[in-house]
Amino acid sequence: MESKSTKPGFWDRVGIGLSGICAIHCLLVPVVVALIPLWPAFEEFHEYTHLIFFIAIAPAVYLSLRRKHSSQKITILLISGLLVIFFAWFFNQSLGEYGEAGITLIGSALLISGHWMNYKSKSTEPEK
Repeated sequence: MESKSTKPGFWDRVGIGLSGICAIHCLLVPVVVALIPLWPAFEEFHEYTHLIFFIAIAPAVYLSLRRKHSSQKITILLISGLLVIFFAWFFNQSLGEYGEAGITLIGSALLISGHWMNYKSKSTEPEK
């Protein structure tokens, strides 16, 4: 059970924030790479960012789905978004930089949509 101090939809708000940061990261990486080509350590760090985002987002998805929600569509959006983020990391070598960013943006959009729908469905529930 969620603690009484945690407001309904807290984990959805966390998930929306993390997914948004992930999307911003994917949009900015090509710009940053173009601006700092002499920094080889950045490439090593970037290799693990999708895994780091996956590890950060997974608990938010789990905790937001723990509470009863209104539709199976929400579950499908959240789980598929999480899987897409994982696959973007796992297949990053074969996808290329732009493919990886595009796939991750799709995953972020799925996660943001699912968390938003889940948040809205919880905010319309009566308080217990």
